[in-house]
Amino acid sequence: MSLSRIRQEDLKSYSVVDTSTEKVYKSTYGPTRTDVLIKLLSLSELNDRSRQAVQNHIEYISRIKSEHVTQMVGIYRTPNTLGIVTQWMPNGSLHSLIYQLNLYPVLPLSLCIRILRDVSEGLTFLHNLHPSIAHQRLKPCNILLDAQYRVKLSDVQALDLPKLSISSDENNTHRVYMSPQRLQGHEPTAADDMYSFGICAYELLSRQCPFKDTDPLKRDTLVVRGQRPQPSIDIILKSSNLPQSQRMDLSRIISLCWHQDPNMRPTAAKCLSQLRSILQTFSVEESKREMDSFVAKKEMAMQACQSQTRTLEFHIQFLDDCWLTSHRNRTRSTPEEGTKVPPLWSEKKEKRSGVCFLLFPHCLWRTLPKQTIHCLQGKGLVSLPVTTSTNGSHMLTMGHHPRTERNSRASWTHEEPVGHSNPPPLLRWKNCVETLNRNLEVLLNSITEGHLNQLMDNMRSKSVLSRDDTEYINAEQTQKARIRKYIETCCEKGEEASRMTLDSLLDRKIIYINPV
Repeated sequence: MSLSRIRQEDLKSYSVVDTSTEKVYKSTYGPTRTDVLIKLLSLSELNDRSRQAVQNHIEYISRIKSEHVTQMVGIYRTPNTLGIVTQWMPNGSLHSLIYQLNLYPVLPLSLCIRILRDVSEGLTFLHNLHPSIAHQRLKPCNILLDAQYRVKLSDVQALDLPKLSISSDENNTHRVYMSPQRLQGHEPTAADDMYSFGICAYELLSRQCPFKDTDPLKRDTLVVRGQRPQPSIDIILKSSNLPQSQRMDLSRIISLCWHQDPNMRPTAAKCLSQLRSILQTFSVEESKREMDSFVAKKEMAMQACQSQTRTLEFHIQFLDDCWLTSHRNRTRSTPEEGTKVPPLWSEKKEKRSGVCFLLFPHCLWRTLPKQTIHCLQGKGLVSLPVTTSTNGSHMLTMGHHPRTERNSRASWTHEEPVGHSNPPPLLRWKNCVETLNRNLEVLLNSITEGHLNQLMDNMRSKSVLSRDDTEYINAEQTQKARIRKYIETCCEKGEEASRMTLDSLLDRKIIYINPV
């Protein structure tokens, strides 16, 4: 492969960064001293032919050079893992911009139009290549934003990757952005990208999830029959400060993008021309003033968040040894006897009452292979995670502790999670859906953020919740709103999902059930 192979020593360590949609791996590329994103693909279940198909795909995509397409730095290889190393986008994705209201309470309309213009410019580039490339997976989390909030398209699917390299859950996340033709199984075309572009434009301008009140099982059928997101784009734009003629042009082009007939959808070049014209209605001074205010407010919000946020760094070896392939029984997950195990933690610690605390994401701890845990325990490096009673975060504690002062050396210790001593009772009704609905207020006051994360982890592991479902739940701004959204989602999915939620709450002794 002509694409640069990145050595382990070039990526000294990596950190897990929690974005609005998923946890991603961030590292620093030694030769250029720039931040990079590592997207991991598991190769352990692929045969030689499928592995070659993955490599051919990556090689092909790496040749795409455009200011609006993310550029690959290289690939990081281990025996069972392929890491695609690309530019790091400091302002995350369009999904973050839309839904992180604490960071972005107001979006300047000029910025929204500029983002849509950049996306259409990137699509124009892809569609005009020879042969033409359809993105196929255009959605807000694949529209990345650099330091100046300029767009970089990611996850371009020029070739079909083997199914085993992408989870079925991930494959289902973009169905809300799929055209009627793609939902019916037709081959992807540029017109399908334009449908996705129209849905993304609506989501950005409305700042709400398309079809959020529609049963996902019914949504596909309704889209094929011609239904589109509500309220209409005309209503969404009515309150904007665009001149009426420009407002009508923008509304018309978005409506045409999701036209039922793919031949009626505009090309990306046509959208680009229209959006450039609309963007010219904003004065340079006004746009700059809005952006300066927008950036200043975001920085203030970030500073407030940083006091509550910690980044945990890990040695690059554990990208393969622990996190990605932990659900498989692989002997390589256990370091050989006598092997020097690199530290799993950074040197950034917070001291409280003589104890050092490290925040450790619950979902990552759960992915650590049992063999690796036992090995690290045996080396005195790690014990078990701790759940705090305040926010459900998982912490590893190291240092002198009342329970371990008798030990002559610092060690990792474990405390049992603090739960409800007297769990609140629920009234049992004729079925699980009704039981959840009738006891909603009790659940809102009983389920902590940590409990909610555990519930979602459990439901996702059993493919009851999709990635889209968890995105919509986490997009809610308060803890109670997220719990309410979770309960509503389970009830929408039916009796089985509701029963699993109740069973999980009972097992954790968060609640108990009384008969009616």
